[in-house]
Amino acid sequence: MTRIACAVALLLAPPAFAATFDVSQPPKDGEKYKSADFRLWVPDGVKSLRAVIVRQHGCGRKGLDHADDLQWQALAAKYDAALLGTHFQQATECKDWFDPANGSERAFFDALAHFAKESKHPELVAAPWAVWGHSGGSLWACHMTNRHPERVVAVWGRSQALTEYGEMALGVPVVFNYGTGEKAGQFAGVHKNSQEAFAKYRPKGAPWAVAIDPKSSHDCRNSRALAVLFFDKMLTARLPKDGVKLKSLADGPFWRGEADTLAVLSPEVSRGNPLADSWLIDEPFAKAWQEYCKTGDVTDTTPPPVPTAVTATAGDKGVSLTWAAVADIESGLKQFAIRKNGAKVGTAGGEKVKGNPNGFVQVWNYGDEPEPKATAFAFADPDGKAGNQYTLTAVNHAGLESKPSAPATAK
Repeated sequence: MTRIACAVALLLAPPAFAATFDVSQPPKDGEKYKSADFRLWVPDGVKSLRAVIVRQHGCGRKGLDHADDLQWQALAAKYDAALLGTHFQQATECKDWFDPANGSERAFFDALAHFAKESKHPELVAAPWAVWGHSGGSLWACHMTNRHPERVVAVWGRSQALTEYGEMALGVPVVFNYGTGEKAGQFAGVHKNSQEAFAKYRPKGAPWAVAIDPKSSHDCRNSRALAVLFFDKMLTARLPKDGVKLKSLADGPFWRGEADTLAVLSPEVSRGNPLADSWLIDEPFAKAWQEYCKTGDVTDTTPPPVPTAVTATAGDKGVSLTWAAVADIESGLKQFAIRKNGAKVGTAGGEKVKGNPNGFVQVWNYGDEPEPKATAFAFADPDGKAGNQYTLTAVNHAGLESKPSAPATAK
C-alpha cells in the first residue's frame, strides 16, 4: 500500500473540458490601485452565459485562483455561468481598490469586455453578477451593489460591510457573514458594520440575513458550505430564462431566522417581528443557516458525481490511470478511491504538503482560495498489468462516496 500511495501523481493543469482566460488591466491616469489581474473560467459547451460568479478576494490576498476552484466551477456550470477570480493590489491602502471609484470598477468592466471578445461570449458585457467577497472584497461587493443593483443577483459579504445603501440596492439579497472571533483581536469591530447595516435596512424589507460562524475569526473557514447553497438558491430564483433583467424577490412567502434563539420560522408563524429576523428563502436554506450558525458547518447528505472517462494504460512500470471528475456542489471533492478487480488498491488526491497535510484533492485556506490551484487526475499502480480492471469512486468532504465509475480494462 505504501508503494502505491507514493506512486500517486496529481498533474497540475486547467481542466481540459473548459476554457480559462487571463487579462491584466493597468491603472489609468488618476486611478489609485497598483495592478489588476483577472481570470475567467467558462464551462464546456455553454452556448450563452447567463451570469458571472465573481469571487472577490480580501486585502493582501491573491484571488486569481478562485477561478480554478472545482466546487465553484461546478456551481457555475450548473447555471451556464462564468467564474471570475481577481487580484487587485493597492498602491498605498486597501481602499485604493475596494472603492470602485478609484479605478477597480473601470478595470472590472474592461476585463469583462476583453473576455467577451476573447471567449466569443459577447453576452458577458451585460450578464448579471453573483458576488462573493471577503473583507475588502466584501466592501467592493457592497459598493458595486450600490452602484449597479440591477446587475447583482446576490451578495455574500464575509467579514465586512458598508453601512449606507441606496434604495435600489435593498432589493438585492445579501448574507452578512462573519466569525465570532472577529469581536476581539486585530479585527475587533469588523462585525459591527454588518450588524449596523442589517439593523438599519432589514426593517425596510431588504431580503438580508446575518450568518455568524461560531468557530472562526476573520478567516473564511467553512463558510462556503452555506455560501454555495445561498448562490444556488439565488441563481435559481433570480435568473431569467431569457434576457438579463433579474427577477424580483419582493413577493412570496419566505422563511426567517431569529438572531437570539437561532430558531427558523415558516411563513405561517407570526411570532416576533419578521423584519427583525434574517430573511431565508426557503425551508432547506433556513435549516442550513440554522446549522451553520450553531456549528459552523452544513451537513451534506448527497454523494458526489461519479468519475467519468476512466482510462487504464499498461506499461513497463505498471498501469497508469486517468479520469475526469466534477466536484460535488455541496461539499467539494476530497479524494478518489481506486479499485482493481474489485479490491481497493489506494486513493488519489493532492500532494501532502503544508496546508494540505492529508493530501486531499482540494482544501481551502484563510481567504478561501483553493489548494492545489488547478488539477487533473491520475494514479499509477506499479503492480498493475494488462487485463486488470479498474473502477473509481469520488469522495466528497462529507466523506460520502459516489457510485463506481464504468470499469476500464488496462490495455
